Amino acid sequence: MDGSQKQILDAAEHLFGTHGYTNVSIHQVCAESGLPVGSVYHHFGSKAGVLRAVLLRGMGTFFDALPSFDDLEGSPCERLAAFYTIAGDLIAKRLPLFRLFTALQLHQADNDEVQSIVDASVQRGFTRVLGFIEAVADSYGVRDPAVCARELARLNIVFTSGLVASGDGVGLDVMTGVSRHLHRLILASIMDRAAGSPAGR
Repeated sequence: MDGSQKQILDAAEHLFGTHGYTNVSIHQVCAESGLPVGSVYHHFGSKAGVLRAVLLRGMGTFFDALPSFDDLEGSPCERLAAFYTIAGDLIAKRLPLFRLFTALQLHQADNDEVQSIVDASVQRGFTRVLGFIEAVADSYGVRDPAVCARELARLNIVFTSGLVASGDGVGLDVMTGVSRHLHRLILASIMDRAAGSPAGR
């Protein structure tokens, strides 16, 4: 990615995340980036193309930074806590991006082009969280860790989206919500299922 592409994406991420995708024009993105309109169309083709690039870059960076179960050390409980601490910190640092992502989920359901972009990111996030939760559930002896993980991964996405959408713009609040409250909810759910699993499954 060259410097002009980065300028455009930085400007678009800020504007889309602050004012909403539908409320921002290509001309505003150009003014914010300091580049001519032609450069936006040259690099990305359309406003939706800019959005796609913003989400691919931002969400890709987020997912790549999330650790896998085997990347971390300690007990399953300690690894789960570390996972949600890292996730909360990453979300708090890129809050406009996550506000944009959540707003697109809520308010662009009838826009097929936008939804295809959003759905791809949701699926990637679901898969990443599912893998981690399944490993923790398996470590605790949950009878069917894959089923448990699918249900809790969905809960994870809904909780995080709600937290981002209802926040007051303070990244620290979002970090606390993810690293403390969501973590505790997921851990309690896993432990409850483990307690109900027969010994040795």
